Amino acid sequence: MSAPPPKPNLKEKLGLIDRFLARGDLVAAQSTARQLHTAYPRRAESSHRMGLVLLLSGRPELAEEHLRRAVDTDKTNAEYRLDLGQCLLVMGRVVEAEPQYERARAIAPTNPRVNWKHGSFLLATGRGGEALVAFDAALAAAQAAGRPRIHLDKVECLLSLGRSGEAEREIRAMLPATPFRSRYVVLLSQIGKPDAGSEVFGLIEQELARPGLAPIARSDLMLRRASLLAQSGRHEQAFRGWIDAKKLLGAPPQGAGLGRMVDERIAAFPAEAIARLAARYATPGPAPVFVIGLPRSGTTLVSEILAAHDAIGNAGEIETMTWIAAQMKGVHPLAEMERGLAEQGPEKVKSLASAYLTSAAHLVLPKPRSVDKMPNNFLYVPEIASLFPDARFIDCTRHPADTFISAIQTEMNEAHSYSYDPGDFALYHRHHRRLMQHWSAALPGRIFELSYERLVTEPRTVIAEMLAFLGLPWQEACLSPGTNASTVRTFSRLQVKSAIHGGSVGRWKPYAAWLRPIIEAAAASS
Repeated sequence: MSAPPPKPNLKEKLGLIDRFLARGDLVAAQSTARQLHTAYPRRAESSHRMGLVLLLSGRPELAEEHLRRAVDTDKTNAEYRLDLGQCLLVMGRVVEAEPQYERARAIAPTNPRVNWKHGSFLLATGRGGEALVAFDAALAAAQAAGRPRIHLDKVECLLSLGRSGEAEREIRAMLPATPFRSRYVVLLSQIGKPDAGSEVFGLIEQELARPGLAPIARSDLMLRRASLLAQSGRHEQAFRGWIDAKKLLGAPPQGAGLGRMVDERIAAFPAEAIARLAARYATPGPAPVFVIGLPRSGTTLVSEILAAHDAIGNAGEIETMTWIAAQMKGVHPLAEMERGLAEQGPEKVKSLASAYLTSAAHLVLPKPRSVDKMPNNFLYVPEIASLFPDARFIDCTRHPADTFISAIQTEMNEAHSYSYDPGDFALYHRHHRRLMQHWSAALPGRIFELSYERLVTEPRTVIAEMLAFLGLPWQEACLSPGTNASTVRTFSRLQVKSAIHGGSVGRWKPYAAWLRPIIEAAAASS
């Protein structure tokens, strides 16, 4: 018999995986990590790298097992706990994630990376003030080479808190010597209302002239350049600039894919199926609120209005329902969810509801009710309604052309590539509304359709209607959401800190010549 092949050198393979990850080669990193894990199944290092690669590949549900094994094997490694915490966080399991960050801090209280990642967790969960303290602790302990990335996150945190003056001072102090100059210029251009004649426009032009910019950095700068042109009334140049910036990313269209998904969901969840699921698995009593609608349709504003009320807190955009919906579906086709849930049993299903309520409650303490504004929740209305019979939905609508013009200016990633092209957006919007109409018919009295245009022109009336729908008494503070001391992590973070106004209604009109697919689709559906 021939001798078995020698095991690969552990240290060399770990270094190779790290080099693959540093250059973004996830395929090679995953292949090497699998080889290493096969050779060293009981080593914490191999379990950790396998979990980390899966996490970075967008598979946190597979990464969790490996990262837990790494933590259990080496309980004193703070880095392993940080990655396990991040894995749990991206699945929306906030209450499980937080102890991992706390234990990492207990292991290495002065470690700059630990404090930095803890600050990132705090910012992601809406605790911006605490995050700033953690970022400052990280900056104080970090070597010079490690400070720029931490400082950038600190600036993002200041903007999320609405502290734009402080953010601008920090940006200008860093601009002369930072590896993240392009990002700082983008952030600087978002403060105030600079136009094509401003100093900031010149900075953008300088950055765009630099060779070697990554496509995402170049795209972001092009977006901001176009927005400053729009501010100066140069609408054709602005629109073409936005489109060119998005084309640079090479993202695929999404409208047709959503159409197939909507067909599947409408077939799987008629009203009677949702009622059967609720009869078996519902947890009556809690009344979470879900603000749903396409990004840039007013969802952040509505969430902040509600969070100004004493009885409700903003949990932000949490991934918990995405994870729960995947658990409910399991290995079966969507049309066979009832069979799959029966196999799991009512206790397992109700534990999913408990996991959601625990995470949401943790994020909004001390308020008794939560509002969740994760955009993808519009897909999971039947799962939510089945688990929480007292949940309520706010369906934010806005003229689709205004939604598109607002969306195309933002740095939304490829998950929202439907917003990169007018034709694809028109198709995506049509399927989105088709699904929402189905949910409204299947769940009468559970979904409140809120018009952005009505909200900003008749705020007192519309807010009163919304609060009554949610069973909440009127509170004057809801008219001034900009005074909240909240942390806003969406693209609307600076806008929502101002008073409610109608200045964004009809912004699409100067671009009408290029929005024909959207305008025609809107006319056909009205």
